[in-house]
Amino acid sequence: MEHRTSSRYEIESSIVCSHFSSRTSNETFHGKMKNYCRSGVYAELQVHFKEGTVLLVRTKKTASERSSTKIMDGFRSISLAEVKWSKPICVDGTLHFATGLKHLVV
Repeated sequence: MEHRTSSRYEIESSIVCSHFSSRTSNETFHGKMKNYCRSGVYAELQVHFKEGTVLLVRTKKTASERSSTKIMDGFRSISLAEVKWSKPICVDGTLHFATGLKHLVV
């Protein structure tokens, strides 16, 4: 049984990720935030990231997502996060990556 230090909250929110580095890059990667807690996020992304990669993660909600989402303790609309794990999954017949992200304290 998993023991977590904070509660997880389900959500369906569009997100945009980009590499956080000193290099200039305009490349972005889209996905869906599926749940969150004070320490991190579970997201389904279109690409695989290696463990330890640091990403800038931003929510990009549509009007329909805004109306159905209840924001709870720990939600961040923008965050620096480290990839803790990434596993391939099939979503509606398409390859995605289930990804665990840990918020970094800045």
